[in-house]
Amino acid sequence: MAYTEEDRKNHIAEVQQFLRNISRTNSSIPSVIPSGVYDNRTEEAVTSFQKYYGLPVTGKVDRATWDKLLEIYLVTEEYYAELASILPFPNSEHSLSEGSSGFDVYILQAMLNTIFSFYTNMVPIAVSGVYGKETADAVRRLQNIMGMTGTGTVDYKTWNNLAKFYNTVNR
Repeated sequence: MAYTEEDRKNHIAEVQQFLRNISRTNSSIPSVIPSGVYDNRTEEAVTSFQKYYGLPVTGKVDRATWDKLLEIYLVTEEYYAELASILPFPNSEHSLSEGSSGFDVYILQAMLNTIFSFYTNMVPIAVSGVYGKETADAVRRLQNIMGMTGTGTVDYKTWNNLAKFYNTVNR
């Protein structure tokens, strides 16, 4: 099978994408826009990459440069990959209230304590896996803060709002 001009453009665009991602974590490497055209900006980025990683500086992508580009790209790709999430709340029909117990209650209590750690007027609660009055009161306080009706019961909507609040303060 012959190496086509389309193959060449795709390979150049791939190199450019690698360099673009690498430049997000390494300011020594100029950012390039993947276009499939090996322009001056791409050559400058390759040259900078080669200098930074101790490769022969040619401005061209040889095997050693390609191998190092791939290695560093995979590291940056892992760094910027979307985080996997856990979904302990079973479904939209599920709810947690006083008397509930289990893993989802542990997670709820841990989320509440993490959120509370950012506020001096919030007192941590016991992480027991048992949804008692203390947990219900804590949920009620956060529901009120989030503009929800303070029921003390965690339904799907409350869980999602708590998770968003948790993700906001836990960055």
